[in-house]
Amino acid sequence: MEIRIRPNKALALVDVGELWGYRDLLSILVWRDFATRYKQTLLGPLWFLIQPILPALVFTVVFGQVAGMSTDGVPRFLFFLCNQVAWGYFSGNFNAISTSLLSNLNVFSKVYFPRLVVPLASAVSNLVTLGIQLGLFFVFFLYYRFGKPEGASLHLSGTIFWLPLVVVLLAAMAMGFGLCMSALTAKYRDLQQVSAVLLQVWMYGSAVMYPLSQMPQKYRQLFSINPATFAIEASRYCLLGRATLSWTAGLWSVGLTLAVLLVGLRMFNQTARTFVDIA
Repeated sequence: MEIRIRPNKALALVDVGELWGYRDLLSILVWRDFATRYKQTLLGPLWFLIQPILPALVFTVVFGQVAGMSTDGVPRFLFFLCNQVAWGYFSGNFNAISTSLLSNLNVFSKVYFPRLVVPLASAVSNLVTLGIQLGLFFVFFLYYRFGKPEGASLHLSGTIFWLPLVVVLLAAMAMGFGLCMSALTAKYRDLQQVSAVLLQVWMYGSAVMYPLSQMPQKYRQLFSINPATFAIEASRYCLLGRATLSWTAGLWSVGLTLAVLLVGLRMFNQTARTFVDIA
């Protein structure tokens, strides 16, 4: 078998054929990321379920009961759990992708393969986690629907069929911003600390702890500039049928996500070419 390594073309951001040729490596990395995430931990796979439940409980008490924040008629815990599942997929992808160059330096220095395989593997392995957490969400959904008076108005509708598109939007958004951060942290290591702080601030501005409908009208456009706001609202619309959406916000979120993804691919490819030599 003959393998040819050619320089990337100037306008070719993704070599699909080359990625397809390394699909076996992609599956191995997906399994590695998924299997080793909680290896040698006390609770093991239970962390997949605990991760969205604990923040949802905290937000239910602090924002729901203490602050009295409205949740658009949705049971408070279910509202915050839905947001946490969606945000957890985005933030998990962003965290993994933003460190993909630095955390795999030893592997990159030993063997050649398309560097984009690593962030793609992170996105796919987190998709498995998302599936598990969505299953958990539906368990609580059924509990509130048939076991609690406040869940009597809950029902699944055709909006759930839009969920795969929202997941793709969240994945593309995390990939774009994560690749940009990965390229930057490869050159400026202290940006790893900035990344963690940025993600926390980002969450507060993404309608994770409140519905956009509770924002004063004059601030809604400001919050809608954040592309993640639309994605969180859209995920809640798909799963709970309650959200504040507009075509303008949707087009802005999708357009900005595509633009950042293209920039991220460009930055990542350029940095990956020389990263091993200067690291």
